[in-house]
Amino acid sequence: MSGSLQEVLKNCAPVLVVTICLYLAYNLLNKAIPGAHNLSKLNVKNKIVVITGASSGLGKSLAFELYKRGAQVILLARSTEKLKEICAELTKTFPLNKNKPTYYFFDITNPDKAPWAQIPKVDVLINNAGMSNRGSCQDTTMAIHRKAMETNLFGHVQVTQSLLSKLSPDGCIVVTSSIQGKVAIPYRGSYSASKHALQGYFDCLRAEHKNLHILVVSAGYINTGFGSRALDTDGKVVGVEDENQKKGYSPEHSARMISDAIRDRVSDFDMAPFGARFAIFLRYFWPTLLNYALYTRGTKDQWAPKNKKE
Repeated sequence: MSGSLQEVLKNCAPVLVVTICLYLAYNLLNKAIPGAHNLSKLNVKNKIVVITGASSGLGKSLAFELYKRGAQVILLARSTEKLKEICAELTKTFPLNKNKPTYYFFDITNPDKAPWAQIPKVDVLINNAGMSNRGSCQDTTMAIHRKAMETNLFGHVQVTQSLLSKLSPDGCIVVTSSIQGKVAIPYRGSYSASKHALQGYFDCLRAEHKNLHILVVSAGYINTGFGSRALDTDGKVVGVEDENQKKGYSPEHSARMISDAIRDRVSDFDMAPFGARFAIFLRYFWPTLLNYALYTRGTKDQWAPKNKKE
């Protein structure tokens, strides 16, 4: 070993020791704080998992991933034909799981008519259904703002209130939120506002219960076609997918990461590349820079008024 390398190692050793000590101290102190993070890991085998918005995209992929891990899944969505097909495919693909998958019609905007009586117990509740919008804050109609809140916030609140008393003591509530629930981007006002509100509600619910495991997933772009189903300022489906959405994580990869986070008792999961997570950092430590960066991004957005194609 050369003298110069020995000198480098000698200089780095104190830093390494301090880093290890700080890491160990953090983990010891964290263990001393009561909370759901101290619950044992959640093995979903034979656990009852309820998934809203399960007929396509991330919800469907979560159904496959969790059923593969041995869960008993209850799938909720408006398209019962798709849910029926998914249940048949699940039993065919994973014959070792003897739990029969079931499904019910469910409209997130009308949760009063949901089949809560047929669900006696829940181990994992996944609030996944949602919608998005495109267009400026000024031009978006109040009807779109209200629809976003009904779908992305109030529906999940009512689902959670309806099933909370049936949740097992070591169960888990999962909320599919978005990075835009922490950092709003231009021309997604209704969506961002509803996701900010969603984050706030479930943060509050978590703080009201010492050992309630709530996992809020702040997702980046997922390639599910979600953007193409967004509503424009007049309430019409845009039918055009964002380029960023096409480059996003696959729903299968996302489902694996979320399932691992459920198992590991994670409470706040920023499921996105470094750039999006760095934006969250800037939100608190350099907001003026972030605001200008988002403004610059907005000038190139296809939904900016000057860029819209008539």
